[in-house]
Amino acid sequence: MDDHSIYIAGLRNGSYKDFKALYDLFSGNLHGFVLRLTRSEEMAKDITQETFIKVWLYREKVDPDQSFKAFLFKIARNGVIDAMRKQWRSPVFEDYLQHCDELYTNGEEVTQRLDFDYFLRQLKAAKDKLTPRQREIFELRKEQGLSPAEISQKLGINEQTTYNILSTAVHILKKEIGPGGLLLFLLFFE
Repeated sequence: MDDHSIYIAGLRNGSYKDFKALYDLFSGNLHGFVLRLTRSEEMAKDITQETFIKVWLYREKVDPDQSFKAFLFKIARNGVIDAMRKQWRSPVFEDYLQHCDELYTNGEEVTQRLDFDYFLRQLKAAKDKLTPRQREIFELRKEQGLSPAEISQKLGINEQTTYNILSTAVHILKKEIGPGGLLLFLLFFE
């Protein structure tokens, strides 16, 4: 049994001392994880604190047979998503956070992370190459999450026309974004 397993048993029994020991062990890494996702020191501090508050409130539900770190980081990731939803309301950003979570839990190096801000700049520049109708349909489908049927109804066009325009727009964007941003594009828009 490793050191933090002993602390988890104490936490489950209401030991503030063991809770503090877990905080001391994990808060630095958790803060760094949240900071990399949010790029906001204030938001990282808040989400880190909120995560540990939730751990304390639901301490009896902590499963000692599961990874405490994974449990902790999942709470934090959900906190990041909630905070960003309030600011961004973007399904693309939520997909990015999910992708980052998968990278971190799969043991990828920090240097292999993908820069979402850079991708958004590339996507914005690439969307400038689209016709107004292509851009409108792409944004309705891929950024606002409307179905082709909903787009067709909203714009008063045939559903097959929606598919055709969307396909052309995606082809243009892939070409414009190039290999540097193609992986992110494929992750979020395919």
